[in-house]
Amino acid sequence: MTRAEPDFPTPAAIAGHFRSVDSAPVDYSVDRPASASNGFLLMFTGLSVIVLGGQAVLQHAGVIGSNDLMILASGRGDVAVPTRIFLVVFFATYAYYAYSNRWRRAHLGVLLLGKFLLSCVSFDVLGWWLASQHILDLHVLGQQIASALTALAIFPQTVLAHAQLPRPLGMTVDPRTPPVAYVRVIGALLVAMLVASTVELALPNLVFDMRSVALLGGMGPGVFLTQQVFAVCTAGMGWAALRRSRAQDFSPPVAVLVPAHDEAHDIAATIAAVDRAAQSYAGRIHLYVVDNASTDNTTAVAEEAIDECTAITGEVLQCPTPGKAIALNLGVHRITEEFIVRIDADTVIGPGCLQTAMRHFGNPRVGSVGGLPLPVGNTTWIDKVRLVEVYLRHGFFQVALGGYQGVMGVPGMFAIYRRRVVVEVGGMVEGMNGEDTDICLRMDAAGYHTVADPRAVYYSETPASYAHLREQRVRWFRSIYHISAHNRAMLLNPRSITGGFVLPFQLVNAARRAMLAPILIFAVVDSTVSVVAGRPLHWQPIVATVLGMQMIMAASVCLLWQPSSVKHLPAYLGFRVLRSYFTLGAALSLRFPPADPGRALTARLPRGPSIRQRPAIGPAADAAWRDSRRRSAGAGPFGGRDGVRHA
Repeated sequence: MTRAEPDFPTPAAIAGHFRSVDSAPVDYSVDRPASASNGFLLMFTGLSVIVLGGQAVLQHAGVIGSNDLMILASGRGDVAVPTRIFLVVFFATYAYYAYSNRWRRAHLGVLLLGKFLLSCVSFDVLGWWLASQHILDLHVLGQQIASALTALAIFPQTVLAHAQLPRPLGMTVDPRTPPVAYVRVIGALLVAMLVASTVELALPNLVFDMRSVALLGGMGPGVFLTQQVFAVCTAGMGWAALRRSRAQDFSPPVAVLVPAHDEAHDIAATIAAVDRAAQSYAGRIHLYVVDNASTDNTTAVAEEAIDECTAITGEVLQCPTPGKAIALNLGVHRITEEFIVRIDADTVIGPGCLQTAMRHFGNPRVGSVGGLPLPVGNTTWIDKVRLVEVYLRHGFFQVALGGYQGVMGVPGMFAIYRRRVVVEVGGMVEGMNGEDTDICLRMDAAGYHTVADPRAVYYSETPASYAHLREQRVRWFRSIYHISAHNRAMLLNPRSITGGFVLPFQLVNAARRAMLAPILIFAVVDSTVSVVAGRPLHWQPIVATVLGMQMIMAASVCLLWQPSSVKHLPAYLGFRVLRSYFTLGAALSLRFPPADPGRALTARLPRGPSIRQRPAIGPAADAAWRDSRRRSAGAGPFGGRDGVRHA
């Protein structure tokens, strides 16, 4: 795929511009230095050496017989990889490094370890009982896998229950996922399970060997093979759905909304790209740049760039209060057009981007549309790994989600919304991360769905430094906890594909991703202990964890989109480990309120009116809403911030 790459300023021109109040929202996160993650990994390594070394000594002395924490397992085999021991060490280390006082950290550790060990005992007793009753002679590996998958759910469940997170919206949930979407999910899942079962029956020895070396998400068939086959099936459905939706002719007037904080270095390129895109779009376009408390000459540069435009009109608005969501809400309040094209000030849209994306709004149930966020360059290693990441995530998995109306959200770098629906669900949430996905989830709760079309191509800045990359990814990965807490009414809701299926999967996947770097450390320690203890060397878990199904899927997707990008796969596989490090940092940046009742953080009580009666998000308008309630004048277009406070 040939890509035109617009010019952007040199990295020196944008050094440090990425930091803002949104980097670590103070109510729900802490801007912890990298030393927290580094300390976690050092302590984790030390505990792994102690625990695995002790296990080897006890095994050699004949005190214990299993390679893992197993009970009642005699006569039903053993496991090669001590996955349960890994999870115990991981949970204990996380509790020690969580951001709170010592008593709260101890409480968190008891919860994580208690739930996990209880699940292990339950699976072991069940396996023993089934075997003793001659119902099913289950190999202990199955019990280990079941307990490991349970641990991936225990971690986010415990975090959501005890971290200081946005309070749930008091909202009327009325998702309208059509029945055909559930039929597609069930059908694709059955096909995937059939394929995985066929592989398991045809190649039993290979399957057992694969499972014995894969820790969490390696090459072992079963759950992970089923997941990939399921994605392939639904991707075919998604592409067909996109082609049908894209065939509509729809080009109404639109407003382009660009929030900008210290973006003088690249906002002119963003505005010029909108002007070029307008030349192939039949509808009228008006541009709103919202200068969000900039300290540079963003306003002057934007005004000059607007004056040079030939196909659009525009203006610059001032938002003195820092915060991207605050700037967006100010723009939404001023805009009169029915459709809002939100574009970040470091993003350049392709010439046909608007034309392609707007066609999907011919369906009145579409609330938001996104596209394919290609990196603006292809020179740095960050550019290259981002290219593979985009093809895999947005060029494949988002299309697969679209096969059953399961797109949970689209990046705020480029997103189009129905203004009426944005106002109906309360505007952009302020003071938390992930406002772009949050608004899409709330639209889903109101009966609208999101479309992600990779034919709507746009180009966005990639981080120019390691510091920028870390800030960006920690912020992104933290958002899954923020939006899940804020949209608890949608979590596991069976009437919504995104809430009932996609959101829980994303939470579990975030836990798995945070464990990847520790898994590699654990595998190296386990291999080293094996050599010292004279046991067989298990190097396969390391290879399986680094490569696994992700390598096969990434290579296949790159060949479909741009064959030359396959050469970036080694860098991408290494980047996955770094991404795990950032995901771990995001989990460590969450606040856990103290256990002392006198200092406990309590969520605000719901204010009563449903989301349709009172669209309520945005601290700047909270006082106005309370005044309007006192005057019995009804709700305004935006309302109060969903947060927590010290009691």
